[in-house]
Amino acid sequence: MKNAEFDAVIVGAGAGGAAAAYGLCRRGASVLLLEAGPRFDPINDYPLTGSDWEARDFPEKSDSTVSVTFAPGQKLTANEPLLVSGSKGMGPAVTGGTRWMDKYHHVRGVGGTTLHFTGESHRLHPDAMKMKSRFGVAADWPIDYAELEPFYTEAEELIGVAGPQNQGARWRSHKFPLPAHPFSYAAQTLGRGAAALGLDWQANSRAALSQVWNGRPPCNYCGACNNGCPRGDKGSADVTFIAAALATGRCVVRPESPVLRIEAGPGDRVTGVLIGHADSRPRSGYSNSRSEESGSNPTAQASRRLRRRRHFEASAMRLFPKGSSSRPEDRSGAAE
Repeated sequence: MKNAEFDAVIVGAGAGGAAAAYGLCRRGASVLLLEAGPRFDPINDYPLTGSDWEARDFPEKSDSTVSVTFAPGQKLTANEPLLVSGSKGMGPAVTGGTRWMDKYHHVRGVGGTTLHFTGESHRLHPDAMKMKSRFGVAADWPIDYAELEPFYTEAEELIGVAGPQNQGARWRSHKFPLPAHPFSYAAQTLGRGAAALGLDWQANSRAALSQVWNGRPPCNYCGACNNGCPRGDKGSADVTFIAAALATGRCVVRPESPVLRIEAGPGDRVTGVLIGHADSRPRSGYSNSRSEESGSNPTAQASRRLRRRRHFEASAMRLFPKGSSSRPEDRSGAAE
């Protein structure tokens, strides 16, 4: 792909990168979608055929995880009983007085962490967009719910979100694409309790199909959403936005292609990215890296903050000759 030209190069094939790729492709742009992690094959990587399928976690492939460091956990007091987690049968999960912080479930691969997410699909409450003006805290969004609503509708249509007819303050210009999922026995039991207390009870909105949608099968209620959906009914980015982008014929997806550096030209405008290979990536610097230059006009940074900051730190520009980190001591000009 030496000197290959695309209208846009997008770094990161997770939720943001996938949606950006689809949005550009359907408007006629050619897009190179770069992903540092591998591609996952639902049938082979999340099978339901083994007797141990319920005990499996989301699979880890070479270079599909990243190292994450947690800050010290919050100290719990006697008036914070809900933060100890746990259950009535198993007891509290936290017994040492410090809030429990477990593995950060980040997936690096084509589809990103949407491969692992449960499939909740909720719109932001309109009042949550006006926190400063309504409640005197935080800040107001620069746009309101009405401006955002058409884009919610568009995304839900592509994903195939299933939900109830009405969600109160989260008003809709169109119905959910699919009807809500039926209540389970446990949900029905909770619903009777809620009704006895005078509480409203309705089905959750889910990015999992309740009926066939765009060639994808409905959910079989196996409960393995977090372990990877083998059927493709969960609305992860790989089977929704990326699939739609590829269908235009204007998108190329490159897994196992970590971006080592963003190249800048005159006026600090991005002219390309330096792409490493998963099998020979250097731990620092670029001198021993087997890599490619990919040229484009705009370059979109759609990766998570952890990687995005590293990209900018490693990318020298006119104003930041040692890299564009906000801290001088971090401008090493090298990728880890």
